Amino acid sequence: MTAFGAEVRRRYLHLIDEFVRIGRTDLAEQVVALAVAQGVWSDPLQRPVEYVASGSTQPVHSADEFWFVAHLESNFAQIRAEVDAVLARRDGGFAPVEEPLLDAGRWDQVVLYEGGRRQDEACARFPFIAQVVEQIPEATTFGLGVITLSWLAPGSRVRPHCGRTNAQLRVHLGIRVPPGPVLRVGRRELRWQEGRCLVFDDSFEHEVRHDGDEPRLILLMDVLNPGLDEADRAFVLASRRSAADQVAAYLAERGIDRVETDDHGVVLRPNAGQSALIRRYMAQTGSSAAQLRTGRLHLEKDGVAVHET
Repeated sequence: MTAFGAEVRRRYLHLIDEFVRIGRTDLAEQVVALAVAQGVWSDPLQRPVEYVASGSTQPVHSADEFWFVAHLESNFAQIRAEVDAVLARRDGGFAPVEEPLLDAGRWDQVVLYEGGRRQDEACARFPFIAQVVEQIPEATTFGLGVITLSWLAPGSRVRPHCGRTNAQLRVHLGIRVPPGPVLRVGRRELRWQEGRCLVFDDSFEHEVRHDGDEPRLILLMDVLNPGLDEADRAFVLASRRSAADQVAAYLAERGIDRVETDDHGVVLRPNAGQSALIRRYMAQTGSSAAQLRTGRLHLEKDGVAVHET
C-alpha cells in the first residue's frame, strides 16, 4: 500500500459514501477501483481512514480465538435479564445512532463506553453489563471505539460502509435476535444468535438489513486488535481523540462557533458567515424557524408552517 495519509483516504471515503447514499453504486465502485489502482487501499472492500500495517486483513474472525468471547457468553443470561428489566421500565436511555447511515427504519443505541471513556449515566442504568465489560481492558482501558447496546427496528437498512480503522475488531453479542436480520461483512453474510458472539473487522465494507417482524438487540463492543505489534499499538493508543477533540472537529467542519444545551436538547450557534446566510434566507421566506426532514427544509413562522415562494 502506498503511504497515503489519512486525509486522502478520508476524502475518497466521503465521495464513495455520497455515491452510495444517492444510490449510484456504479460510481462508488469506480471510485473504489481508482483508489485501489493508486494504492490508497489494497483491498476494495477494506477501506479504513486509519490504516496500520499489523492490523486486521481478514473480514471475519473465529470467535473462539478471543478470551473475552467466553466471558461475554457465560454472562449472557444475566445480561439479557438486565436489559429486559430496564426496557420494561421504559428507562433504557436509548437514542438515535449519530452516524447518518440509516437508509430506512430506526436504529437506536445506549453508549456505555466511547474511546476508553466510561459513560457513567448509561453504566448506572445497566450496572451488571458495565461490570462485565469493565473486565475487558481491550474494550475499555485500551478501547479505540465504543461499547453500546444496539437496537434495530424491523424493516431497517444500514447502508454499506467501512469503519475508520483496522486496528480494532468489532464484537457483537446477540441478546434478542428474531428471524430476519442479516449482517454482511465483505462478501460473507452472517446471522446473529442469542447468547453467541460474532467477531469481525468493521474496516471491511459491511451493511445490515432487517427483514423480520421484531426488533434486534445486541451488545456491540470494539476491542483493540490483539495482533497489533508494539509500535502500532503504541501509535494508535497515543492518537486516540478525546471527546473535546471530536466535538471541536465537528464544530469546525460545519462552521459552528458555539454549542449549548438546554431543556430541549442541543443548540448550535453558526459562525458569522453562516449566520448571515441563514438570516437572509429566513427574512426572504418570512420564516422564524426551519427544520430538516428527509433532506428538505420545512419552514415555520410562530409555529405555523410557511410555504416558501
